[in-house]
Amino acid sequence: MDNIRNVNKYILGETNEEFLCISEEDNQRIAVAMIQQAELHLDILSRDFDPAVYDNHECCEAIEDLALRSRHSRIRILLHDARLVSQRGHLVLHLGKRLGSLMQFRSLAEIHKSTPDTFLIADGIGVMHRPHTDTLAATVNFKDRPKAKELSKLFDKLWEEAEPDPHTRYMIL
Repeated sequence: MDNIRNVNKYILGETNEEFLCISEEDNQRIAVAMIQQAELHLDILSRDFDPAVYDNHECCEAIEDLALRSRHSRIRILLHDARLVSQRGHLVLHLGKRLGSLMQFRSLAEIHKSTPDTFLIADGIGVMHRPHTDTLAATVNFKDRPKAKELSKLFDKLWEEAEPDPHTRYMIL
């Protein structure tokens, strides 16, 4: 899969090419590239915040840069089990506690815990989507407005019914 090795050829909002991303390393590199290119919005739905993909310094820096880029930036992270992520520790969760209201975390409502999808939506146009929980195989497209719109609709519904989680709140010292 040489095409994934050169992530610089994928431009958010311009490169309309769907491809499959399978390995942990490729998932991580593509996620970081997409987050780095996002201008305003990032939505992530994840079971356990995929440590192999998101729990690294590059991803943490990309999310922090996005959060601080504009007062209109919006980062929403929806987790199946925030308690597990908090207990295990996660760089982005620690970042969220530090940045406070610039990042929002919620836990899925009990009724939606069976949702198998995991996805990242960048600026309402870039999509990294894993429809199954038992594999890292993700379809990726840096310009797929119809898919991004479909997943955003699902995300918004899940977000509205989700609860802020005490395990992800920042502490004021």
